[in-house]
Amino acid sequence: MVRATKSNGSQLPATRHHQQLFSLPGRDPSYEAVRLDENHADVRAFIEAMWEEYRPYADTDFVEGSRNHDFQSRYWELYLGCSLIRLGCELASRLKGNRPSRSLNQGPDFRTLVPFGAWIEAVAPGVGTNEDAVPELPVGTANSVPDDEAKLRLLQAIRNKAKKRLTYVQNGLVAIGDCYVVAINTGKLPHVPDLDPPRIVRAVLGLGLPQVSVDRVSGAFSDAGFQSQPEILRRPSGSAVSTRVFLESEYSEHPNYAGYEGLSAVLSSNMNPFNTCEPFFDHTKFIVGDDYCLVHNPRAANPLPRGSLKVGREYWVDAAGVLQSKLWLQGRGRRSEST
Repeated sequence: MVRATKSNGSQLPATRHHQQLFSLPGRDPSYEAVRLDENHADVRAFIEAMWEEYRPYADTDFVEGSRNHDFQSRYWELYLGCSLIRLGCELASRLKGNRPSRSLNQGPDFRTLVPFGAWIEAVAPGVGTNEDAVPELPVGTANSVPDDEAKLRLLQAIRNKAKKRLTYVQNGLVAIGDCYVVAINTGKLPHVPDLDPPRIVRAVLGLGLPQVSVDRVSGAFSDAGFQSQPEILRRPSGSAVSTRVFLESEYSEHPNYAGYEGLSAVLSSNMNPFNTCEPFFDHTKFIVGDDYCLVHNPRAANPLPRGSLKVGREYWVDAAGVLQSKLWLQGRGRRSEST
């Protein structure tokens, strides 16, 4: 049985956060929309079922934060934690070593013990500011895809969490030899159409938009692939942001050092409570985590074993420098024509 344990192996109190998640009103508009809309009964039941499984592992302020501050970020933490539990992972408590006074709310969000050992840090970036913000695309009109703007949000989140890892290592919360995964949720961003390989893959491996060669005489297509995009220029400053953070070495003494080699992988998901509200969606058949995109860091000092999360799609660079992928179990719950 998966359970949270203290450092001495004893079980955490079963009474923590015993109330239902949607039992009280809150100030977060998204939380209230799910709580009050009679059309969201299936969504509420789906989330409450995840909460029933996840609550022994949650921060002490999880419920209050969900209701009043940042429901999407808390939903992502809940969704991610529940997916790990349902995949058979044993999760450790945040109590560490012989420091019983350490707050449960400090350190990365998750530490998996079995079947693989890794720290997992969850983050849900916002739309950004100024000219680099991810725009809301008008409905019913043709628009250019804000691919660079969306990439910048992913890259900023990865950088922030990579630097946070360095702080955790310095403070003794994380060992320098531990696997470390940054799990990014794009649920706060406007919907931006994506490609294959997805944006998270292209953001860390220096890939731009698709390109193809066309013979002017015959009209035949050839050499289909992706543009090389080693960097993105911020607006209006013009400063360069690398999109090869998983490919290029850093100098540890450089003032901008982020320690990307300390990241074993990044994981991306677009899940939010409202993209499971469609009439065709069957919450009883949905596989939590089937939307995941896991990208291994080819330069990781502490690689995450491939196949650690057998859900969604997994990407890696092979020994010849070729991008490879594997689709694991994926089964979004769609109602049959007869239901």
